[in-house]
Amino acid sequence: MKASQSSYGVITLNAVELIRQRFAPVEAWRRAVAGKEKGCTKSAFLGLCQFGWVKDVPAGEYLSTRALAGPNKDYTIRAAQFLLAEPDAEYTPQALWALSIADYSQPPANHNQQMNVVLALKEAGLLIEGTTP
Repeated sequence: MKASQSSYGVITLNAVELIRQRFAPVEAWRRAVAGKEKGCTKSAFLGLCQFGWVKDVPAGEYLSTRALAGPNKDYTIRAAQFLLAEPDAEYTPQALWALSIADYSQPPANHNQQMNVVLALKEAGLLIEGTTP
C-alpha cells in the first residue's frame, strides 16, 4: 500500500486540498483529521508547512512554541530531504524512519505515522525544497 493510501496519507492530502480552498493550514489539518487526532502527525504536517516544504503552501507560523520545539517536524524535514535528494528511490515508512532518526540519541523506536505524511506528499508531487529550522 502506498503511503498516500494510508489513513494519515489520505488525511494529509485532504488537508492540502482544504488549504487550496483557502483554509489556513492549522484549520485544514483540524478538519481533515477529525476523529483521528495525533500530535505527532499534526507536528509533522504543520512543520513541513511552516518551513515551506509543501507545494502551494506559503511558509508561516503554523506551530505553537511547544510543538515547534518538539522533534516531529525535524524527523519529517529530514525525511523530506532524503526523498528529494533521491526522487526515484522507493522507501517504506520504516526505512525512511530509520534514515531520519539515524543521528539522534534516544529517538522513538517507531514512527508514529509521520513518515506517511511526508511520503504521501511526495507521492502526490506536493513535496518541495523548503528551509530547515
